[in-house]
Amino acid sequence: MAPKLKHSMDIIFELQRGKSFTIEIGYYDTVLEMKEKVQKYHNIPVSKQTLILNGQVLQDSDDPWKIEIFHNTRLQLQLSPDKDDNKDLVTSSPLVKIQLNVKAASKTHVVPLEVDVNDTVLRLKERIHEMEAVAAPVNRLLLHSSTAVELQDHQLLRDCDVSENTEIDVSFRPSPTASPGSKKLKLMVLPKSGTKKVPVEVNASDNVGELRKELQKLHQRVQFHLPQDGYFFIYKQNVMDDDRSFRWHHVTQGDTIEIFNGSNEEKTKAILKILATFVKDTYRIEM
Repeated sequence: MAPKLKHSMDIIFELQRGKSFTIEIGYYDTVLEMKEKVQKYHNIPVSKQTLILNGQVLQDSDDPWKIEIFHNTRLQLQLSPDKDDNKDLVTSSPLVKIQLNVKAASKTHVVPLEVDVNDTVLRLKERIHEMEAVAAPVNRLLLHSSTAVELQDHQLLRDCDVSENTEIDVSFRPSPTASPGSKKLKLMVLPKSGTKKVPVEVNASDNVGELRKELQKLHQRVQFHLPQDGYFFIYKQNVMDDDRSFRWHHVTQGDTIEIFNGSNEEKTKAILKILATFVKDTYRIEM
């Protein structure tokens, strides 16, 4: 006797503030039918439900098998008031301003930004981009509140878990065109005369010379200090070759690269000094 095929699967619905529940749905149920089951088992009206998968709002007519919903897929369930019940309230509601503290990956301090709570998260991303706090395009920005919840583009700020002086962390969605060989390395750069390290992202396959371009961007955007008379890079007490890749130098995720002031002549002196130290240490070992 042939085994009986199962034509249903479990879907996990995640609410805000960490709550979740599981419902069994059919492989061929539409998104609308999913919402109807949520209403049936959890008394949440269909009109208040918005289902989100990987940041995309699902349409009522979507089929699970077409939008790659499988067994144990997690869907975000956003709840909103009925539009008709709150139409007059929304149109007459006054503008409410709050201040958010924006922290970008390329900065060591937060930037205060006044926003309207009736703005969308997408509008907030656009404003952050306009501030030139980050170089990535708007569609690659990811925003997280202080509770580590990702803010979705379609949400209104008043519906998110944000309030006066909430800190918003800005990070980057991986580029869809990035290949496995171009995996980003997040490095820490330490100026010679500085005490604070600055994070910089590069490709492992990039030549070290590309780091100069990234630092120049930081210099233009956030006044990151660069020596006017030239500089070179030191990694694990070795002078780096601008024409060699980070992979060639065996640089790994999270490593620190130091900036040393100086021209090519001083760079040569540094190389000779390191070689002399190496020879001296080798001689001691042999002795």
